Amino acid sequence: MKLHEVVADGLAQLGVTHLFGLIGDANLFMVNSFVASGKGRYIACNHEANAVLAAIGHSQVTGHTGVATITHGPALTNAATALTEAAKGGIPIVVICGDTAPGDLAHLQKTDQRALALATGAEFIELRYSHTALEDMERAFRKAAYERKPVVLNMRVDLQWEDCVPQTITFDFQDVIQGPASGPLLEEAVGMIASAKRPLILAGRACIGTEARDAIVKLAARIEAPLATTLKSQGLFEGHPFNIGICGNLSHPTATEVIMQSDCIVAFGASLSKYTTDNGAYTKGKRVIQIMPDTIETPRMEPPTLRLIGDIVGTTQAITDLLDLAEIPGSSATDTHLAERLEAEAAKFAIIPPAGATVPGTVDIVPALRKLNHALPRQRVLVADLGRFVFSAWRNLPVTHPRDLVFTSHFGAIGCGMGQAIGAAVTVDDRPTVLVAGDGGFLMSALGELSVLSREARDVVIILCNDGCYGAEHVQFVNRKIAPDLSMTAPPDFAAMARATGLDACTISDPTSLDAACIAIEKRCGPLLIDLRLDPNKIFK
Repeated sequence: MKLHEVVADGLAQLGVTHLFGLIGDANLFMVNSFVASGKGRYIACNHEANAVLAAIGHSQVTGHTGVATITHGPALTNAATALTEAAKGGIPIVVICGDTAPGDLAHLQKTDQRALALATGAEFIELRYSHTALEDMERAFRKAAYERKPVVLNMRVDLQWEDCVPQTITFDFQDVIQGPASGPLLEEAVGMIASAKRPLILAGRACIGTEARDAIVKLAARIEAPLATTLKSQGLFEGHPFNIGICGNLSHPTATEVIMQSDCIVAFGASLSKYTTDNGAYTKGKRVIQIMPDTIETPRMEPPTLRLIGDIVGTTQAITDLLDLAEIPGSSATDTHLAERLEAEAAKFAIIPPAGATVPGTVDIVPALRKLNHALPRQRVLVADLGRFVFSAWRNLPVTHPRDLVFTSHFGAIGCGMGQAIGAAVTVDDRPTVLVAGDGGFLMSALGELSVLSREARDVVIILCNDGCYGAEHVQFVNRKIAPDLSMTAPPDFAAMARATGLDACTISDPTSLDAACIAIEKRCGPLLIDLRLDPNKIFK
């Protein structure tokens, strides 16, 4: 076998089902071997950043390591933002990147790829020799999975046609066994819970598994505490009578009241970011117990009153056992009155609010999104790009399971939505993927990928929040009474451009076209783009 065949075979041995990429002279033969093997699917993107973002989207909806491949030099510089997004989000991906021969100093695309990768927060692993190919691949995939980070696997072009024997290695990625928290800190935490009159349980993304969810629900029943989630674990407690929903600046009024009245927050697998705590307003004056499954921290973490490290399921049981041993009664923080108020919030959400006044040719974002929400299947994947519309998207297009929320804003970059939507859409085939993007981010990175959606013929609905400007910048100009001309984008006819690449498309500019768009969603038979025209002078909430 040639080395490029060994690498492709290694991907199959690793169980890689989806390989996202863009070929060049330093990775094309490996990709061709992967496709020829028939053991996985190759999804070609039109920009390296979107190929890496697609691997991130795939990882978020599956919980597995995403895999992308790009060529060398400018391919890696193009993907730097995507790698940083994965690093800041703690998302495991492996990017198999070609590289120039070490002695070819005059190569046009030569650059210091190790320095580039490390600057993004990614790990860099060299494919050293032809006979160590699978050993190096195993290390890359192991580090990505166990350390929850992006890894660039560097594959030099001068090695790829070397002869080598077929290689086999056991890729056995076992779950790291973590015991429950124990000792004095656990006892102190139980004491805080026992003395709380209005405890609240908060669950983050680390609690997605069924076992963790069920254990937390059981503990909540034991201490009679309402349940909340971070944005990234939205839908975890779907259907529970005391699920107050998202904790943070997306909380509904009843949830906000419950959070503010709580005196002890027990946070499982939640980083306690400023968005979850509303810049500390929700945790001020409260005892906060944080239970994390490992010691891998992120810059988003806020210091709790007390932190426990231990298995989520085992720690909840340990807390329950100590409460039972001490015969601590429930808190009575959950009752029929709270259940009724939460039912009323759900009923209120089901009602489409009246539209506010906007300039002609535009609609009010909240009632429009709420109506589109009713037209869309309840089970769907939501990918929201970044922009001032994003809070409206998260609030008005909720998901029913955490894996169905693809979060694209770890690095604060617009334009990361389309790539991750591709990764989600080619992976999930039993429900639609809904991409919500702004016109600025869409112009930056999404137009070039419409042909990918057309070629893949996936069930994708794009809701393009088109206010004709860079919204956050527009607001700042207006707030300072400066003409916002520099923030205006003068966007093209997005619907016409979508149709030119083979997608169905429609434009919403008034109530009648909003109704037509809802019908288009119900009758869709492939990717659909909805150009939602919005008033730039209305701040979205």
